[in-house]
Formats: sequence, structure tokens, C-alpha cells
Amino acid sequence: MKSELILKVDCFNLKDTLECGQCFRWEKDNEEDNTYIGVLKDRVIKVKQIENKLYIDSSNYDNLESVVKKYFDLDVDYYKIEKVISTFDENIKKAVKNTSGIRILNQNFFEMIMSYIISANNNIPRISKSIKDISQKYGKKVIFENNEYYLFPTAQELKNVTEEDFKKCGVGFRARYLKNTVKAILENKIDLEQIKRLDTKEAKEELLKLQGVGPKVADCILLFSCERREVFPIDVWVERVMHNLYFKNSTKRIRKNDILEYANKNFGEYAGIVQQHLFHNIRNNLI
Repeated sequence: MKSELILKVDCFNLKDTLECGQCFRWEKDNEEDNTYIGVLKDRVIKVKQIENKLYIDSSNYDNLESVVKKYFDLDVDYYKIEKVISTFDENIKKAVKNTSGIRILNQNFFEMIMSYIISANNNIPRISKSIKDISQKYGKKVIFENNEYYLFPTAQELKNVTEEDFKKCGVGFRARYLKNTVKAILENKIDLEQIKRLDTKEAKEELLKLQGVGPKVADCILLFSCERREVFPIDVWVERVMHNLYFKNSTKRIRKNDILEYANKNFGEYAGIVQQHLFHNIRNNLI
């Protein structure tokens, strides 16, 4: 792959990071191994990992190094974090060993709100297709390697999109939630920049005011676009792995709040990173 930017990385697994369920706009390049093409923010990026180096090509080289480092959280010492969380218990130690190098992505806040509203009671292929369709219809076109890609549209670009228009992108009942979210943002009923400045509890409370945003969706948004590594999103996979590893012998009915309390108490500031390792392990039958 011809590239202009090469970055040395430590404690980073590109494949696991992009395939552990936190993002929806990356596709494997069929022509090259361990190479992915994705649309992020204002550009298309092609990235390949060979051992501890990333080879990066892009439709836009302005500030490319800083954009890539920020997006993949490369300035954070994950070697140290993995060392810390591996001391929590044997389950985490095993999970981290299996999937070492998973990093939490720093994705666009508005795009994550819309994407995770679409994700509710949905599967990753359908989520990805809907996001791709919305981008193709309403986002800016970018040409990269003779192929067309589309940036995720801004709230302003979605201003006149109707509920029926959203439904044509395969989002089903979530169309109303998407339309109302765009409306709330454009009418300044919700201030995204202000939310990012709030503490985690307050930020979550604000996100929960949006239609279609429940506790799990709010936690995903905070974890994957606001650097809130202490949140612990609970979906069916995480609920299953936590039951299997930590509540198997419990005599009482375990609720999500019990799991959250356990995670907050035992995983602390790195609960979100622990969650990603457990999630990826259970989905791939590694633990």
C-alpha cells in the first residue's frame, strides 16, 4: 500500500479495535491483508498494520498524524492500562491476554448519537448499511482511490430530512427518534458542546433526554466519542459474560444495576476498556 504516513504503535491491534463493535464505518480492503478503509470526520482513511507500524493513506493529508492519533487514542499508554486491569482478577487477565491492543476510539459525537440510536435492537451489518445509506444520500462526497465515499452528514445537512426519508435508509421505528434528535439540536434544545464539558453523570442525564437514547446507548456514546473510559455499557453480550464470570452462583435475580455496581466498584476508571475486552472475548468464544 503506497502511503505517506507511517506511525510506530505500541499495544495496538487494529483488527480487534475496528471489529469489537464500537464503530460502523470501516470495511476490510479485499485486496490487502489487515487493511481497512473508513470514513471518519472530514476524510477517508486507509490503514494497514504490520507488526508495530501503521501505514496510512488518506483523501486528506491536512493534520493527518494528529487526526489518526486522536481517533485511535494513540497518545494514551494502553500498555500501562492493560497491566493495571490485568491485576483486577483472573477473568480480566485472560480476556486482556486474548485481545491485547484493543483501544477505545474517539469518534464524532453527533455521528455516534445518531449511530447508536440506530443500533438499538439491531445488528451490526444493518446498522452499518443504514449509516452508509444516510451518508450517501445527505453527506458530502469524497473521492479516494477512484471510489466514492460519503462523510456522515451534519445536523444542518439533515435539517429537511423527514421521518419517511430516514425510514428509506432502513432504520425502521428509529426514524422518528433520528428526526427529533436533529430537530432538538438545531433548535438548541440540546447543546452537544456543553454536554461534552459536563461530568459523566450529568452528560448521561442530558443524553437520556433524547428520544431513542436509553442507558446502554448513552453509555456507548460517552465511551466511544467522549473519552469517558469509566462507563460500562451493558448489552446482551456483556450481560451474558458478567453472569457467567461473576454472578453464576448467585441465589438472587441479577439485574443490570447489580452488574453496573460491580463494574463501578471493581473496574473503576477503566471499566469501559474492561467492557470492550469482555465483549470481544464473549462474542468470539474466547472466554
